[in-house]
Amino acid sequence: MTRDPSTEASDPAGNAQSEGLQALQGLAMDAAANPMFLADRNGCIQWANPAFEQLYGYPLAEIRGRTPRILKSGRQSADFYQDLWRSIASGQIWRGQLTNRKRSGELIDVEQTVTPLRRDGGPITHFLAVYEDISHRLRSEQSFARLALFDSLTGLANRVSFQRRTAEALSRARRNDKPIAVMMLDLDYFKNVNDTLGHAAGDTLLCQVAQRMPPCLRDSDTVGRLSGDEFAVLIDDLARPEQAAASAQRLLDALHEPFDVQGHSLRIGASIGIALSSSTDDGPESLLHHADLAMYQAKTSGRGRYQFFDAAMDAAARRRYTTELALRTALREDALEIVYQPQVDLASGAIVGAEALLRWTDPVRGAIGPDEFVSLAEQTGLIFALNDWVLRRVLRELSAWRASGVSTVPVVINLSAGHFDKVGMADSIKALLQEFCLPASAIRIEITETVMLQPSTTVHDNLRGLWGQGIAVGVDDFGTGYSSLPALRQYPIDYLKLDLSYVGGIGQPGRDEQLLRAIIGLGRTMGIQVVAEGVETEQQARFLRAEGCPLAQGFLYSPGVPGAEFLELLRAEHAYIEPVGGGA
Repeated sequence: MTRDPSTEASDPAGNAQSEGLQALQGLAMDAAANPMFLADRNGCIQWANPAFEQLYGYPLAEIRGRTPRILKSGRQSADFYQDLWRSIASGQIWRGQLTNRKRSGELIDVEQTVTPLRRDGGPITHFLAVYEDISHRLRSEQSFARLALFDSLTGLANRVSFQRRTAEALSRARRNDKPIAVMMLDLDYFKNVNDTLGHAAGDTLLCQVAQRMPPCLRDSDTVGRLSGDEFAVLIDDLARPEQAAASAQRLLDALHEPFDVQGHSLRIGASIGIALSSSTDDGPESLLHHADLAMYQAKTSGRGRYQFFDAAMDAAARRRYTTELALRTALREDALEIVYQPQVDLASGAIVGAEALLRWTDPVRGAIGPDEFVSLAEQTGLIFALNDWVLRRVLRELSAWRASGVSTVPVVINLSAGHFDKVGMADSIKALLQEFCLPASAIRIEITETVMLQPSTTVHDNLRGLWGQGIAVGVDDFGTGYSSLPALRQYPIDYLKLDLSYVGGIGQPGRDEQLLRAIIGLGRTMGIQVVAEGVETEQQARFLRAEGCPLAQGFLYSPGVPGAEFLELLRAEHAYIEPVGGGA
């Protein structure tokens, strides 16, 4: 700071006051938290406060007389500094962000304000530069921006970022008249990894998948993780559809190779849906939706493959959606029906049991087959509500029949595989039997072969819980799935149900009769009853009797009938045959 001697001579009191004020101003600037320096009109530094020295690491003695060029990082262009000096030389205050370099070489981001100083309205004599270190703030902003646009687990683009890039690619595609492709990729059997090895292993697997995908693609392609085990790929500037197919096949091949997760060698594979852009696309959401539909088709067609989208998939998806809504309404309004198909003793023809079959007649579409709506229920999670509805309805009718004095027979109830993976499922069935005052022998539970082979301890606990109550358990459609003789040894299975496809082959060329003989003989040897399903002709019945098959059901005896009609069949029997007991 310079002082005016003429002012000091004319007013001693004012001079003392001015000196005191200047000293106070100097003290304030020295104590300021913001780093600052004072430079002359040529930009040479004359003074810097301690905060400046601390931030940049330069002592005042080392930078006095030097220009701020010593702080340059090289991140700003020459035009940037020319604009800065042009502004302050014209008397304007300049504010902006830039990157500077400390004495140590470390780069820092700062917000700088440069104020031109004049004396009594005269020319500019000095410049005061004040800094604020914003490095931490910028890092936080960048971190938040990354969280907003990238998946925190894999580092891939997230759904928001992927949709943005797809929108930009669509704009370019319309200008250049070149399509783009969007793929949806879903890992096969990923849930099994989480269920058996835990979510930490699942996360490790997802990270390895994320690392394995980019090398299969071009550098210009985008890989994103949208949710869970669902990934997406954007292929920009597509020359021809075969290019997308080739990329999909490379991904499938790469993901089919085993992964090393926590010392386990895992094979999972994937299913891929591909959607190509067209002039009718509404945007990235439409492409993603179409790719998702194609991926669903690839998965239901056998997994481990890719599928291109076509319009028929959209129509099928709309049908599934309307069917799901109607099924939810039917459940809520108790608009489903149970019919009972008798099971007969092949030797005597007496009714010894029945299978409860779920039927649904929609008021708009009419009868909807169980193959359609049960499969849909499993995909949407409605299957649990559907299972619970069937259990309560069957047990309520059985209780009412017994109350009316009719001797009943055990009724077979089919439950989905997922139901056995619910903790306490066996206990909930026990509670329902107690609620309706029914013994365990009143029902039988049918499972598929895959249920026995599941590694889940919950499934095993529920199976043992059913046997412990005395509930008989049978294997439905035996011989069509993943048969496991060791599982038959491990579990006290009460009966096996022959699949109707084998029964339909009786009297026809092929090996169906040989397989039937083998399964019936297996049941006889192991003390397990065998039930033939789908018996429609006397020829089939004679063959089964001759081979020693004890039980059968099918249209030859009766289709599935409503409860009241089945009750009349039981009254006509005038007999009650004691059912096979459950295992211990």
